[in-house]
Amino acid sequence: MRILVSGGSGMVGSELINTLAYDGHQVVQLVRRAVNPEARISEFAWDPDHGAFDSRMLGRIDAAIHLGGVSIAGGRWSSERKLLIRESRVRSTRLLSQALAGLNDPPSVLIVASAVGFYGDRGEEPLTEESPPGEGFLADTAVRWEAAADTAREAGIRVVNARFGLIMSRKGGLLNRMKIPFQTALGGKLGSGRQWWPWISLPDVINGLSYLIGNEQLSGPVNFTAPTPVRNEEFTKLMAKTLSRPAWFGVPSPVIKFIFGEMGSEMMLYSQRAFPEKLRAVGFEWLFEDLDEVLHEELVAARSDRWGGTS
Repeated sequence: MRILVSGGSGMVGSELINTLAYDGHQVVQLVRRAVNPEARISEFAWDPDHGAFDSRMLGRIDAAIHLGGVSIAGGRWSSERKLLIRESRVRSTRLLSQALAGLNDPPSVLIVASAVGFYGDRGEEPLTEESPPGEGFLADTAVRWEAAADTAREAGIRVVNARFGLIMSRKGGLLNRMKIPFQTALGGKLGSGRQWWPWISLPDVINGLSYLIGNEQLSGPVNFTAPTPVRNEEFTKLMAKTLSRPAWFGVPSPVIKFIFGEMGSEMMLYSQRAFPEKLRAVGFEWLFEDLDEVLHEELVAARSDRWGGTS
């Protein structure tokens, strides 16, 4: 298949491109810089900030995966930062959706990244793809982000909104940020520690995205999480155990809110007990359902190539 990927320089995108290419697919990567004609992966330039994307020059595309967006964890959320986070997702998704819908022979599927932040702070409530959106900046952003693909959906393209949980990988994201305080014996639970954290391993993200391409039963929102969410206090205990360090220094909620503001509240203290009902219903098999196992794999064990496709 000929597969278009945006956001290929990020943690998920780079692994996905390597895996797709290894599996024999022809990958075309959307880039915001000048195209490198000698790149191993074919490149195609676009500029979503200014609506510049001449998709007519792409040729046939069988599937498209859009992962782009400014990091939500780059510091406190000022008004300007929040606008950038939201618009980088909405604007690029809308442009890609419109471009693909306008092709004479559009792709069969468009997969757009989203997030479990869609659900807001929901306490003990079990959350599935049928659950309504919550409140807060991330929830509002996710609602607009997913709606930005409506043009493709209305054109008959199967659109999937992959609502990512916390991705477990030594290459970046949550683990990279949290292992430092634990390694220096300064780790501990955040707030009460009772908040639910829906997580997923990076290998399962990559396998799941590949699975979505070929499974026509899946459309609309799909929770990309392991079937076993954990509370923050359990996550803390497992991190401490994996790194053989104590977990004495919990951070009270008021301190998190004072230091990190709205970003700290939504990313560290919100509770999202999300379950991947759609993936489970179609028989998707996770490589990692045990957080203890994936933490050991990512933080202790030598890099495993059992899931293939990477170098």
